[in-house]
Amino acid sequence: MTELERFEQLMAIHGSDIDRWPTDEQLPARQLLSESVAAQSLHNDQQTLDTMLDAIPVPPMAAMQRRIVRNLAAATRSSLLDRVLEWIVPRGGNVSSWAWRPALVACLPLMCGIYMANFYSFGIESTENSWQEELYLISMNDYAEISE
Repeated sequence: MTELERFEQLMAIHGSDIDRWPTDEQLPARQLLSESVAAQSLHNDQQTLDTMLDAIPVPPMAAMQRRIVRNLAAATRSSLLDRVLEWIVPRGGNVSSWAWRPALVACLPLMCGIYMANFYSFGIESTENSWQEELYLISMNDYAEISE
């Protein structure tokens, strides 16, 4: 990339005010501007464009501002799950907030066991059969006591 192409690229990115350019690019740009007629022409064109853009009035965008603020508020609002997790595992730095974490970790196997017991039968086809078998075993126990 030639110096003139780099100058044009920087001018398109940062505008015609060389003081706003990166500091390591300012000195070479000023030297090129003092030596090159093509660079001076590009600089003049960019200054004209910057002047025209600065002259355009920016309309008030109250509706857009309200929409942005509303979207930011919605994005930062925490959901129910976030609030519950914040209650269970607080982000504070004090000792009482850190005491919840070991208790939560200790309760996880218990919660997993309860969940699995509720949703899986583990080979028991139905509770009706297990009650019938239990009653049969109880009745056999009574007969054993009578016969002695």
